[in-house]
Amino acid sequence: MSDAETTQDQQVPPAERTLLRRLVRIYTGSAVVFWPFTDLAMRFFVALPYLRSGLIKANDWDKAVFLATEEYPVSWMAPQVAAATGLGIELLAPLLLLLGFLTRPAAFALATLTIVSQAVYIPTTTNLMLIAILIWYVFFGPAAISVDHWWARNDRFESDWFVRNALRLGAWSRKHIAPYLLLAMRWWLGISLLALADVFEPSIGFATWLPITSFTGLPNWIAILFAALLFTGTAASPVSYILTFLIAAFMFADVHPDVTFYPVLLLGLYDARGAGPFSLDNAVERWIERKFPATASSTIDPDDWLGVLKQWKVASWQRYLDFRAKRQF
Repeated sequence: MSDAETTQDQQVPPAERTLLRRLVRIYTGSAVVFWPFTDLAMRFFVALPYLRSGLIKANDWDKAVFLATEEYPVSWMAPQVAAATGLGIELLAPLLLLLGFLTRPAAFALATLTIVSQAVYIPTTTNLMLIAILIWYVFFGPAAISVDHWWARNDRFESDWFVRNALRLGAWSRKHIAPYLLLAMRWWLGISLLALADVFEPSIGFATWLPITSFTGLPNWIAILFAALLFTGTAASPVSYILTFLIAAFMFADVHPDVTFYPVLLLGLYDARGAGPFSLDNAVERWIERKFPATASSTIDPDDWLGVLKQWKVASWQRYLDFRAKRQF
């Protein structure tokens, strides 16, 4: 910390500085503690439809071949091969995703399968939302409640060439590719909102890949406002909560049959992980940390939720002891 930052931080009264530091640590720590459970729930709900589809096809192989032949044929694969490939992916990959074991390859396989379905079969907004979430997992990987995370934290696997390099590749993709993916995801949603508001009319082919119907029912001015907030990465949490509430209301009101639970999952991910480094939110956060260094949260490991809980326990016990000591005087 520079002398200027220290002086600026000291301009804040000690009591307020302590309270500010505690509030920031609670806010940041809460995101770290709750994210692994949110991530586990997301992996469960994403894996569920694929596993259900795989079990149905496994119980009726003839129907699976018929679907691969008549309903969604793949021109470069024989129907039996396409049916077997899809069945294998739908039975194995969801289990891997749920366990958080080889999460990135499993998510990639499911995303590829869904992209093919969106391109050659009936395009749906549900497919688009699932593709977006799965691509997120390809580059970000799972949170702490996963086998992959246990691998990353276990020093015994450092000697294994495959595991070591797979972990390095995952860390590299999270650091260097994932921020651009988050930026693209924000713009993808923002463009969809502009299309909904009739700011422009996308071609039929382009509209196939935009989740426009997820926001059906929004007034044009609200759609344009939220598009601007998504483009700039402003107020990620309020944007996520308000859009989630509106989508849920439209879903219960049956405004559009294609409005499902999965846009809510994607917005929950946006709320939990924030707007990313290329956002106004991030610029404001960095400015606040420079102006008030006491709010800096660099000491919190975003992947160590158990460590954060231990810090909370130690801090709470210390405050209890301090309280008892004051009462004795």
